[in-house]
Amino acid sequence: MTRLQAVGVMLVALGLIYALLYAAWLRKRRSHASAAIAAERRRTSEPAAKSAPVLDDARSTQVLAEGTYVSTTTAASRLERVTVEGLGNRAKATLTVNRGTPTQLVRIERQGESTVIIPAGRLVSVRRDRGMAGKFVGANRMLVLQWRTPEGDVYETGFLPRYRADVDKVESALWWHTGTAETPASEGDPTS
Repeated sequence: MTRLQAVGVMLVALGLIYALLYAAWLRKRRSHASAAIAAERRRTSEPAAKSAPVLDDARSTQVLAEGTYVSTTTAASRLERVTVEGLGNRAKATLTVNRGTPTQLVRIERQGESTVIIPAGRLVSVRRDRGMAGKFVGANRMLVLQWRTPEGDVYETGFLPRYRADVDKVESALWWHTGTAETPASEGDPTS
């Protein structure tokens, strides 16, 4: 075999490998297509400011927390990032909880990526965790929001608040929207 033939065989093999990788990526993207409902189409260049307007309703309050959007994964496999609409990409973000707005209970405005919105009826649970795909921290500081699509697929979105006090604030603002009658881990669970 000449040198030219060896290079040709190597280029064909590399082309085949890249084609298979691309086909696998497309298949994964199609399987996560239902998660796209959480992403707004427009992209933000800066996270929301701390002085966001409060809603008029007396029941509705806003809870803001700055931090890091970690990623969105499938609930079945916590290491499988969702690739659609950039939901698997980590970014600086601001999390807003609008308790009086059922269509936008959780709004995560990510810098350079699309905004993630989770309506009140879609939120399944909120818990603290040590980490998820792409980010692990020493303590149970990361908030993992589990939500369901209209098709019944369950996803988990991770958010790591910059300040420890924001973990309790966001968790207590969301716990009664999850459909469980338990108290948040900070109040009812002595182990956390």
